[in-house]
Amino acid sequence: MAEDERAYQRQRRTYRTLYKPAKLLMEGLLNYSYTLGPKIEGPCLILSNHVTDFDPILVGLSFPEHMYYVAGENVMRMGFLSKLVTRYASVIQRVKGTTDAEAALQILRTLRKGRNVCMFAEGNRTFTGETLPIAPATAKLVKMARSTLITYRLTGGYLSTPRWSTHRRKGRMTGAPVGVYPPEELKKMSEAEIADLLARDLYENAYETQNKAPVAYKSKALAETLETALYLCPRCHKIDTLHSRGDRFSCDCGLTMTLDQFGFFQGEDLPFKTPLDWDRWQTGEMEKLAESLGDEPAFFDEDQTLNRKEDDHSLTPLTTGPMALYRDRLTVGDRAFPLRDLRGIGLIQRQGMVFSTAEGDFAITASRLRCVRKYQTLFEFLKGNN
Repeated sequence: MAEDERAYQRQRRTYRTLYKPAKLLMEGLLNYSYTLGPKIEGPCLILSNHVTDFDPILVGLSFPEHMYYVAGENVMRMGFLSKLVTRYASVIQRVKGTTDAEAALQILRTLRKGRNVCMFAEGNRTFTGETLPIAPATAKLVKMARSTLITYRLTGGYLSTPRWSTHRRKGRMTGAPVGVYPPEELKKMSEAEIADLLARDLYENAYETQNKAPVAYKSKALAETLETALYLCPRCHKIDTLHSRGDRFSCDCGLTMTLDQFGFFQGEDLPFKTPLDWDRWQTGEMEKLAESLGDEPAFFDEDQTLNRKEDDHSLTPLTTGPMALYRDRLTVGDRAFPLRDLRGIGLIQRQGMVFSTAEGDFAITASRLRCVRKYQTLFEFLKGNN
């Protein structure tokens, strides 16, 4: 038996063995309920929105048959856990912040072998409770796959484990298939039509859901580390002056509010009721900044370490110092990277930042709390100007 087939059979056995324990764990940890997916002849491509670190397990509970998962390359930098993942889980790696052609080819090869693949279409977890834009390349992949497409939506996950928080809340979370599209139907659709289908089926807005049917998500630290998601004060318009403690969120200028167990801000004369509304505003401000930015840096953070990602997934430190974003370059310590050379900026967990150039793949790390979202957001607006 070939090594690929031996690994496949080992991973299938592991999938079956862990199914029931995973079910009990997710039900207890997140109060999770789900709907079983349909049984389909032939390989399936399952596309889901992305809201928690547990999403592969949560989606997998709806599909008792083994499947491969597309995951960020950072899963290979978790020490002994990465070795377990490599041996017992079926993972297709992709590099965040890039259009990973090799990952797409691996997905297609896996489907051609008659094996199921699950991918989180946004390529990243939401910071503010709304499904992120889905890259047009995903619709092209669906078209090329010539396999059954199953769309899947998770709800309640953002408020259960906000990406910006280190504290889990227990409220309610659900998962269910949305649509089943056979290859014959997809063949008749254009890539634009498939893109519209994905945007519709995978869209989730945590605050719209809360307005329809409020659920309490309780924690003793409801707002803690929210400043890793929200970085621009709507009152004083300064960056990185926001702080959190417990359920309190405030700015050095005196703006103060609390975040309640339903995910909404409470206080007097508040500019926004939700982190999502706040983020939409600050994103608009970043677009304006991209147009007006002069020779000075838009912002910077001290004590950052630039690392090169090696072939074995380890990180080699290259330089340490302040990180700054200018209209035409990103600098870290004594290194400078023209924005035109960056293939994209990706975010890992709350504070990890990665990017790729022709020189290789890089990761920026720091021991201090800071917000790297502002770099990614402004970069997206600046790259069109370079």
